[in-house]
Amino acid sequence: MTFKHFFQDYWWQLILVAAISYLIGCVNYAVVFSKAIKHEDIRSLGSKNAGTTNMFRVFGLRMGALTFLCDALKGVIPSLVCRFLFADADVALTFAYWAGLFAVIGHIFPVFYNWWGGKGVATSIGVCFVVQPLLSLYCVLPLFLLVFVVDRMSVMSLTLAAFMIVWHWAVLAKSVGVVACTFVTVMFALVILAHRGNILRIVTGKEPKTGLRRKLLRIDKREAKARLQEEQNSEKDK
Repeated sequence: MTFKHFFQDYWWQLILVAAISYLIGCVNYAVVFSKAIKHEDIRSLGSKNAGTTNMFRVFGLRMGALTFLCDALKGVIPSLVCRFLFADADVALTFAYWAGLFAVIGHIFPVFYNWWGGKGVATSIGVCFVVQPLLSLYCVLPLFLLVFVVDRMSVMSLTLAAFMIVWHWAVLAKSVGVVACTFVTVMFALVILAHRGNILRIVTGKEPKTGLRRKLLRIDKREAKARLQEEQNSEKDK
């Protein structure tokens, strides 16, 4: 299906799905949870980014995981609804990509928060699990290992974005169609654009570590325990 036929045949459904998906994407759970649970605004803390990584750095693993899950659901819900809403499987899949694109736009440029949102990574991952579930599952372990090794979430995000764009055009273009490939390209191009500051810091070697590896290995707790033991030993020596 060409762009012309797709937009001519489904113009009002496209507008409706775009509007609803955008509004769903506009709900920023980093802001919601930081205010409701921690009584602080994540946009004034840490890197000041309203996203999963900053929530993790500032409030810990549980808050980061909760934010990631809810932001991912913003991509899952509208895309999944579209897959069941249309009788034609190809049309339904294309609409799922379309819905995901606007959910990510809503996350990055939310009208509810003066157009100041997150970077769209969790939401785009949610979309991927709906439109390409097997491919997304295959990506989980490599991406987790990448984050664990480099300890920088931005590197994982940019790698995922570049991979999804290239894979869709190189491998999936015939099966999902040019229209869907264009939608996913725009979606991940926006994710990359949202990481422009991270790209500059990566190039200059100033990108801070996420701290996930230390949390998972409980290095901080072991170091704190070691310091406490040293203090106790020094007290005994006195």
